[in-house]
Amino acid sequence: MLSDLLPDSVRERVLEQITPTKEEVQNQKRVIKRLTSVLAKQAESCEYPYSFIDAQGSTGRKQTQLRGASDIDLFVGLRPEDYPDVLDQPQQDRHQAVDSLMNNLVDEWFAPAIAHLDVEKVQRAFSQHPFLSLRTQGLDVDILGCFDIDADTLASQGPITAVDRTVHHSRYVSEHLTRKKREDARILKSFVRAGHAYGDTCAVGRMGLTGVSLELMVVDAPNLDSAFYKLQHLDTEPLDPLKRTLSDLRKVPAFREDYVFVIDPTDVSRNVASSFSPRSYRWIQHRTARFRDFLASSDQEAIVNELIEAPIPDEDLPKWLRPHSFACEFVSDGTTHYTILRDKMHRMAKKLQTEMTNERTGEPRFGEVLTEVYFRDDLYALGLLIEHPIITPTYFRRGPPVHLETAAAEFTSAHPEAMMVDGYLCSEERREWTRANDMIEDFLGKNPIEGLSQVAKQSVLTKQVLNVLYRYVLPIEPQFHERMTRVKPRQ
Repeated sequence: MLSDLLPDSVRERVLEQITPTKEEVQNQKRVIKRLTSVLAKQAESCEYPYSFIDAQGSTGRKQTQLRGASDIDLFVGLRPEDYPDVLDQPQQDRHQAVDSLMNNLVDEWFAPAIAHLDVEKVQRAFSQHPFLSLRTQGLDVDILGCFDIDADTLASQGPITAVDRTVHHSRYVSEHLTRKKREDARILKSFVRAGHAYGDTCAVGRMGLTGVSLELMVVDAPNLDSAFYKLQHLDTEPLDPLKRTLSDLRKVPAFREDYVFVIDPTDVSRNVASSFSPRSYRWIQHRTARFRDFLASSDQEAIVNELIEAPIPDEDLPKWLRPHSFACEFVSDGTTHYTILRDKMHRMAKKLQTEMTNERTGEPRFGEVLTEVYFRDDLYALGLLIEHPIITPTYFRRGPPVHLETAAAEFTSAHPEAMMVDGYLCSEERREWTRANDMIEDFLGKNPIEGLSQVAKQSVLTKQVLNVLYRYVLPIEPQFHERMTRVKPRQ
């Protein structure tokens, strides 16, 4: 008998592995209770009135957390009417005023409250506004300020901070989850985690799929099969309470840059999926199609393996691909939150990719370049796959067409050796770089990231980031994959 999508035996086996133990849940509740208590006590000596201190997210009201992969988001709700000096400011000044308020909450309330607890890795972090990040009792914890806004005000006027919606998400999801749907949410989240494309620590792309987006798919779906369908077809069939088409949504100015759509049922002007990296989604879409194939073949071991997270492989790349690869590793000094370092690494990778692809004159350099960033704890790895790792010392720079007499004369004056090729003037230029590795090392030396230091002795992370590119990224880059496999020797 099938349970919507999975054989009953597979469903039970998977749930047994991904559902948190009673001890885990009890530990989470103890940590939440202890932190809530010290925050409430510290509030007595602070001049910051508040309306609630409550855990949100999967370990809070929703209870959709996975075994061994849970963290705590503790929200401190502020009543807007208690902070008129901040919120009555002109719109152009209000963001900075809210920033300053959240900074003060961290400095004068949150940090002093936890100062005498058994905590580590205490850091001021920043998303839209500052918050406090720490680790205690084996759990990562974020303590965030938000504004306590009722649902009608949120729908009509929008939030004050981005996280003001979280309380409403938690309430909406928890009210629509039956026991079976809660299990389905765990299975869908575990599937995405198994693809290493989940949340802000994903290995494929900068930002993976979020827990609340997957929960909303489950809420909207009659069964698990339908939830997986929604996940696989999100790029053509948006999830929207108003039933707008993809074309309709792309006409909304705020949505024009978004790749896929999961519209917030508590605030239909917001796309919950706006942060998803296209690469993260396309990889999960690819895995979902592969998962369907395994289901059709009734290969139970393969089905389970697709649903349970395992470490990224750390095997050597195939010999034919190694000359086209490069990887390096950095270590954090612990002063900067991982999200900031992650974003800086991705920006650096993007800049490097751009400079490697073309010469300064616009002509091709090392061809197409794929980059990826993978991090764990205090280690950060950068990986690259390079179409042409070694290139000729010179290239032909194309100038203006010969019929543009003035431009052609100027080009010939600057390049007396210019020749005509296919109706254009061209000059032979000497390249600055002929070996990709040399250019990368020079670039890294000239573009350091504050808080990170490059290390000579590399860990397993270096092999893992290359495996991410080989196993997860290449399959969803078909043109690059085809060009790369041309260099693969015949077996």
